[in-house]
Amino acid sequence: MTVRVTYVDKTVVVNGLKLHYLGWGDPSSPTLIALHGLRGHGHSWDSFSEPMSGAYHILALDQRGRGDSDWAPDGQYTSEAYVKDLEGFCEALQLRNFILMGHSMGGRNSMVFTARHPSMVNRLIIVDIGPEGDPQGTARIKREIVAAQEEYTSFEELGNPLLSPEVLRRRLTYQTKTLPNGKIGWCYDVEIRRQWREDRRPPQEDLWPAIAKIPCPTLIVRGIETDVLPLQVAQRMVQVMPKAQLAHVERAAHMVMEENPGGFLRVVRDFLESTV
Repeated sequence: MTVRVTYVDKTVVVNGLKLHYLGWGDPSSPTLIALHGLRGHGHSWDSFSEPMSGAYHILALDQRGRGDSDWAPDGQYTSEAYVKDLEGFCEALQLRNFILMGHSMGGRNSMVFTARHPSMVNRLIIVDIGPEGDPQGTARIKREIVAAQEEYTSFEELGNPLLSPEVLRRRLTYQTKTLPNGKIGWCYDVEIRRQWREDRRPPQEDLWPAIAKIPCPTLIVRGIETDVLPLQVAQRMVQVMPKAQLAHVERAAHMVMEENPGGFLRVVRDFLESTV
């Protein structure tokens, strides 16, 4: 009989905020920290974390303003704030040597952190994001955020054709909450949406100089159907970074680990096993 591996919910206080994270696997195994994207949460990685938890101690963090972590009272949702949270998280858990994986916004945060703390990250996995993005993808994300209602009557109104029903329901279970009126609302900070809607997003740092200094083996994962990470940008990253390689995942757009969990798992597992 197959025993289903489960996670433990944990919290830590960092920079005055309660940060929630999921702990998968044996703490004595090699540690892998996973950072979700703009509208994600720690459960975004469940299809990866469960099968990989036999070999790795996976810490899937709810970054500030998302999931069960506190919202930033000052509305600070900059790369600098996220990276300082990650620094505090590592300090609180006494993490000194680990694998770091980030998707989209979490990928940018991972690049900044690794460039600043190269001795702490032994391998880096960047999922469908780069120092530059496709303007069409950015425009699509903004349209979705601007058009998003604040409340819905059912999960069916929030579909994604590339997601399996199981993954869609899991995503929405942890990305939404039941409102007092019985309807469904978002559980990430409304200030994040306001900043996108009102064009108040903080300017993004030029990461090309930073990634050129990252010395560890790096995997860049790109969804074949993505509208966020242009192929030429991904290829340039491989040229600029000292030890980078590129893997493509078929039947996946930007949400690679959710849209093709098996394909994502395969390329990441191959990378980790080949760079021990």
